[in-house]
Amino acid sequence: AWAQDGAVLYKSKCAMCHGPAGEGKVGPSLQKTTLDQKQITDYLTKGEAGKKAPHSKAVAGLTAAQAGEVATYVGTLKK
Repeated sequence: AWAQDGAVLYKSKCAMCHGPAGEGKVGPSLQKTTLDQKQITDYLTKGEAGKKAPHSKAVAGLTAAQAGEVATYVGTLKK
């Protein structure tokens, strides 16, 4: 169920920049990301200085559990 919930959250929070299949648009491709699930969760919940918005800070409206679900879903996009 996590991947399904993560897919819904991904589509509403991430797809506009990273593409519906993680292929990349304005944001980089997630199909080729080297980040693991914990790193993705950290990006979504904490942000990182120097990154482009929205990743310079925590993604608004996303709990730590939801960020984990998105990270799990992103793992399914990797090719």
